[in-house]
Amino acid sequence: MSLIVSSEAECLYCYKCLRNCPVKAISFSAGKTWVIEEECIHCARCVSICPQKAKKYTKNIEDFKRMRKNPFLVSIAPSFFAHYDEPYRVISLLKSWGAKIVQETAVGAELVSEEYSRFFREQGTIITTACPVVVELAEKHYPSMLPHLAHVDSPMTAHAKILKRLYGDLPVVFIGPCVAKKAEGTVDVALTFEELDALIAEENVDLSHFEERFPEGPYPSYARMYPTSGGINYTVRVDFDAHIVVEGVENLIELFENFPSHEQKIFIEASACHGGCLNGPAIRKDISIVEKRLRIVRHAKRMSQLDRGSIDVQPNLDRNFSVKKRSIHVDELKIEEVLEQMGKADQKKRLNCGACGYDSCKGKAIAVLLGRAEKEMCITYLVDRLKAATHRIVEESPNAILMVKDGTIVYRNKSASNIFRNGAEEKFVQELRESFFKGQPVQIGSNLYYVKFFILPEEKADVYLLIDVTKEREQEETLRRIKKETLQKMEEMLSKQMRVVQEVAGLLGETVAEIKASFVELRRSLEE
Repeated sequence: MSLIVSSEAECLYCYKCLRNCPVKAISFSAGKTWVIEEECIHCARCVSICPQKAKKYTKNIEDFKRMRKNPFLVSIAPSFFAHYDEPYRVISLLKSWGAKIVQETAVGAELVSEEYSRFFREQGTIITTACPVVVELAEKHYPSMLPHLAHVDSPMTAHAKILKRLYGDLPVVFIGPCVAKKAEGTVDVALTFEELDALIAEENVDLSHFEERFPEGPYPSYARMYPTSGGINYTVRVDFDAHIVVEGVENLIELFENFPSHEQKIFIEASACHGGCLNGPAIRKDISIVEKRLRIVRHAKRMSQLDRGSIDVQPNLDRNFSVKKRSIHVDELKIEEVLEQMGKADQKKRLNCGACGYDSCKGKAIAVLLGRAEKEMCITYLVDRLKAATHRIVEESPNAILMVKDGTIVYRNKSASNIFRNGAEEKFVQELRESFFKGQPVQIGSNLYYVKFFILPEEKADVYLLIDVTKEREQEETLRRIKKETLQKMEEMLSKQMRVVQEVAGLLGETVAEIKASFVELRRSLEE
């Protein structure tokens, strides 16, 4: 399972994650996006910068909840005291959850720094390996750098070994600012500060109900400064002229691609995050690095009042690295074919703008061939396609379209060319304009056209759209004729009915008069 996962439902294909991924380990293809685990260095930059929160890292909160049922050991990163406003109360909370020991990871860092010093004396130029992203970058993308890495465990791993040697084979929980620590796999559960914060909120913990409690000893001397920029050198005590700090994955890549070949020994303190672990992906961002550093300094001064004690165990901290880079070969001819399909056969068309997320058009073409990208991710390719489609729509439109500039027709589509076969359309331009403003159709030949008009400011040109309304007018005329004929028929029928009524009325009148005369005659006879 990938440590960094994508949510297809939330991803809107803005490619911001790909643009910011230093090793391009993100794929967009066939309507889906995913992280290429074999190439991902777990810097979690995509998680931090995604505006839709479509990139997430795997959480281990539920694993930790299950672990709380039995005793466990906790290793807290030095930046723990920078992240939390009340770190000593959080330590008390961890103890209440079942932690047998809560100790500073800096204890392991002390031993790691001793090994760094030894390697530097014996080997020469070395690159520190406390940052897991540095190691993954070398293993997966720059294996030629592996001989220059310090073959020493990370402080987290070193401390986990110390804890197990001192307190038995209990589960170890690491709590820190780094997502990549989860991929090291040398502790039972690796939690980020974000995860611990979420659990505290979920369980409605009120830290004011807990007393302050210091971490258990033994205590480090200098290694609490590990998460600060230059903090490792502070513990190793390398001369200034032989020490350099390289922070940020892009700077690491530049270092790996242009590694110094001179004989002078250089101690290279390497970190994927600018500002060191104090600026890790899962540490709070609402306070400055300066404030975080001051918090660590205050913690160190407070703890200096306690007896340091001694680390009575010396675990083996030797570490091996392996080449994990995948060999990928793509035929140059196929690359050129994809570039040609994207309208980039001409070198001048290969802008290498980076809008798609890849540093070059060639890199994008390779990704297309590997099924990691789509041609449509190229903005210039889409613009060219849109222009072509728009031109085709305009050219094939049944309505006549004319573009006029300075009184001269500079463009006519097929329909306009069919209407003005003799090229006499320019004499109609003024008539078309008047027709538009009067709201009246214009007669051209045997057809009637309704005129629409607008201006293209960028081109300083007038555009006329002629809509053939001949059939509509014929239909209107036919409808008027039918109405008129219907009315005439109705008038004729009404007149005929009136005549019939009058004739019936006349006949009825004569009959009534005859009956009345007969009745009078009968009455007179009866009276006599």
